[in-house]
Amino acid sequence: MYPLNTMAVLTPSYLPDLESFIRLHESVLQATDETTRHHVIVPRRDLTSFRAIGSPRLDVWSEADFLPSGFVATDGLAALRRRLPGLPPTINCSAVNLRRPWPPLRGWILQQILKLSAATRLSCDAVVVIDSDVVLVRRMPVETYIRNGAVRLYEKPGAVTEDLSRHMLWTRTAYELLGIPWQPSPDFPDYIGGIVTWDPTIVRGCLTRIEDVSRSSWAGTVARRLHFSEFILYGTYARHFGTEHQRSFREPSTLCHSYWSPTPLGRQEADAFVAAYNSSDLAVHVQSNSKTSPGIIQAVVAGVAGQVAQ
Repeated sequence: MYPLNTMAVLTPSYLPDLESFIRLHESVLQATDETTRHHVIVPRRDLTSFRAIGSPRLDVWSEADFLPSGFVATDGLAALRRRLPGLPPTINCSAVNLRRPWPPLRGWILQQILKLSAATRLSCDAVVVIDSDVVLVRRMPVETYIRNGAVRLYEKPGAVTEDLSRHMLWTRTAYELLGIPWQPSPDFPDYIGGIVTWDPTIVRGCLTRIEDVSRSSWAGTVARRLHFSEFILYGTYARHFGTEHQRSFREPSTLCHSYWSPTPLGRQEADAFVAAYNSSDLAVHVQSNSKTSPGIIQAVVAGVAGQVAQ
């Protein structure tokens, strides 16, 4: 028999996503039991706004709480960059590694480092990583992600092909960081989804492996990469170095009905997206980068929720 398992939901966010985050958090409260806590990591300047949510199951953390040693958050400069879009991309600076200041960390890389760091320190058996633009529409019990002591691994074989050039680049980066000889292949597994679950033990092993290969800190090594995916890194490590038991709970579904296109959903496209919802999915996800209007997103969530209720 395995002991009672625990999970925590982890979300990186910031003030422009506050409305979306509140919608996600409310769905977490409805979809999980009282033992599940929701952890959000935000820039220091946004702490007051997120703590004002006042939820008994929400823990609001500053980026500084999980930044590895030697890193300093520069969220003020990142906020300035957002207000002045005409600035050159090199000013996109969200944190600095004092031991190696150049290149500075872009927000995308910083969020990934924060998620990896937090996953090693939260007191739980499974970390469920969910971004602010996701909404849970069905119950999400602990048993969804832990089976016989093994944490669920989303792994979709053969999904990363040559036409997904960024995914292929992220996969190669993972191989290099983990010291795995690169052998070109027409396809690789995909590990990226709207909901991704991590085993903290596997995360620790993964970060230790990076340090053994690079003979440097894992965070400093990752920070020097311009192209990186934390989800592909984790999945690649689990695939090549995980134990048979750790890999015993693998499934090819993300459990999340996602819209990944960078273009906004219109009314007709939104209706088609809702109609395509699979009843096995626990959540709906409209990528924030699509710039879909809040009204359309609300209609999508309501439409999927209506299908779930039938």
